[in-house]
Amino acid sequence: MNATLYVPNHCPVKLSASGFVLPDANGYAKVSHQVASELGCVPGLVDVLVSGSGYVAYSVFDCEVEVNVTAMSVLQSMGVYESTEDAELCLRGPVLVVTLD
Repeated sequence: MNATLYVPNHCPVKLSASGFVLPDANGYAKVSHQVASELGCVPGLVDVLVSGSGYVAYSVFDCEVEVNVTAMSVLQSMGVYESTEDAELCLRGPVLVVTLD
């Protein structure tokens, strides 16, 4: 399993996958304290952006900082995010992506 943190205007950071989990058989993605800690917020502010068999992406709910171009590109390459010109649909702030491989 791989875990990568994408922060706007910084290089991606590979994290130890220990402590992260993928969605269960019903597609439910658990928000752990570790996820919140890596995103720099409390668990109640973690937003599950997308999840599926073998992946989950988390962000900070209603984050208003810089656009995260790298995270949008990674999720688009995974086929789980549509590129957009709409500023309200852009991903902002840190994004944590956990994948099976």
